[in-house]
This record gives sequence, structure tokens and C-alpha cells, in this order.
Amino acid sequence: MALSLALVSLQYTAILSKVVMPNTIASTKIGDDAASAVEQRVLGWCRSHEGAPVAEKREAAKLIMEGFMQAYDDKAAKFAPQGYNHRAQQSGARLK
Repeated sequence: MALSLALVSLQYTAILSKVVMPNTIASTKIGDDAASAVEQRVLGWCRSHEGAPVAEKREAAKLIMEGFMQAYDDKAAKFAPQGYNHRAQQSGARLK
């Protein structure tokens, strides 16, 4: 259980670190959805492979997270332009 919680935290941090968004509700939802999905998948894998050694569980968790990163990269990418514009406005830059 501790391994899965650490992985969920890592996934959540990785997704939210991709962009700085003015829309924190949307970014929080993306992070929460990712954390929940990863946790469910990792725990499901662990339940179906109870006898697996820790190293095998760790490798499975990495593969699961890698798959989710690809899916959530697209979601995070749609907010990237908003994040860049927000940063530019905060620094006083004018974008055309």
C-alpha cells in the first residue's frame, strides 16, 4: 500500500509540474484523476500478482505510470498555452 501511495504522489506531481496554469481547478482535477487511475491500476495489478516480489511490483508500477503519462500528457498539453500566456502576463510581457 505504501508503494502505491508513493507512486500516486509521484504521478500527481509529474502531471502538475508540466505546466503552470491559471486554472487551478482544472489542473487539480487532472492531477486527481491521474492519481486515482494510477492507484486503481497499480493496486489491481498487485492484487492479481500477490506473490510477485517487490522488484517485479516496482517495475509493473513504472510501466503502468508510463502508460498514464502518455495519456495525461495530452490533457496537460492543452493547458500549456494558457500557462505560458499567464506567466507572460504576470511578467508584463505583451504577446501578439
